[in-house]
Amino acid sequence: MSSTNQIRASKRLPLRLTLATAVAATALLTVGPSARAMVGEQYEPGTSPVTTTSYSVTSPEALAAAVKADRDYVTGMRAHHAGALSMSKEYLADPVASSPALKELAQAIVHNQQFEIGLLDEVARNLDRPARVVNLGFARFAVQSAATEGLGQRDRFMKYPVPGPLAAVFSVGAPVTERDVQFAKAMTIHHQGALDMARAYQADRNGRNTFLGLLNVDIVTDQTQEIALMQRVISAYRGNADAVQVPASMVHGMEGMAHAGHGMQHMSADAHAGHGVAPAGQAAAATGHTGHRVAPAPQAQGGHAHHGH
Repeated sequence: MSSTNQIRASKRLPLRLTLATAVAATALLTVGPSARAMVGEQYEPGTSPVTTTSYSVTSPEALAAAVKADRDYVTGMRAHHAGALSMSKEYLADPVASSPALKELAQAIVHNQQFEIGLLDEVARNLDRPARVVNLGFARFAVQSAATEGLGQRDRFMKYPVPGPLAAVFSVGAPVTERDVQFAKAMTIHHQGALDMARAYQADRNGRNTFLGLLNVDIVTDQTQEIALMQRVISAYRGNADAVQVPASMVHGMEGMAHAGHGMQHMSADAHAGHGVAPAGQAAAATGHTGHRVAPAPQAQGGHAHHGH
C-alpha cells in the first residue's frame, strides 16, 4: 500500500489552510496511513451519520500524475464492478442456475459492489475539486480532496455476507450445472482482473490515495475468498469442467481496465495473466488462470451464452 498522507475535515466545515494547519499537513508527509479501516465501515444503528473528507497531500509537481492515477483507477474499477453486477444479474435470472452458494455469491456481488461503485463515484467527485497549494516559503505542497468517508453509515449500508468455506455448493436434487461452472469460471476471470488492477495501483508510485488503497485491501481480501468458493463449485461439477467453455461475451466490464493501462482492450488469450479470454472471432484459448476454456464471443455454448452489455 502506498504511504499516502491525509488530512480529514468535516464536510460541513471549510478547510482553512492556516500556518498551523499547513505545518501539521507537512508533518503528515512522514506518517503512514491511518490504521482505521475507512472503507470497511458499516451502518451502526443508533449512530448519527457524519461524513468527512479525506485529503491527499503531495508535492505540487507530483499532483497531476497522482490525480491521473486515481482517475484512471476509478474509471477502470467502476466499469469492472458494473460488469460484475450485470454478470451476476444474468446468472440469477437464468433458470438453469443451480448452485445455492453461487446464487448467494451473485446476490452479495450485486449488493456489495453496487455500494463500492458509489464509493468510486464519490472519489471521482472529490478529484474534480481543485487542489489547494500551500506555500510556506521553505516548503510547498498540494492538498487534494481524495474521498468521502462515512458513506456506509449515511447510506445504512450492511455488507451482504459471502458464503463461507463450509457452505454447500450444491443441494440434493440440484447438482452443479454447466451454467454454474460457466458463471464460476467467468467470474473467476473477472475477479482476477480486479485483483491485478488493485495490485497495479498499489505498486504505482503515483497512486497516492489512501482511501483507494484501503478499498483495494477490501477488494483483494473479498475477491480472493470468492475465487476460492467458485473453485469449489467447479470441483463439484460431475462432468468434465475443463470442457465447459465460457464465451468471451460472458465476461463483462474488462474493457474498462484499458483506462487503467492494463492492456485489456482486446482481452487477448495471453493478455492478462494467461486467463485464456479469446477476442471475438478468434479460436478459444485452452490455458487460462484456472484452466478456463473461453470461446469466441459469437459462439454460444450449451445454449446458455449470455452476451455482454
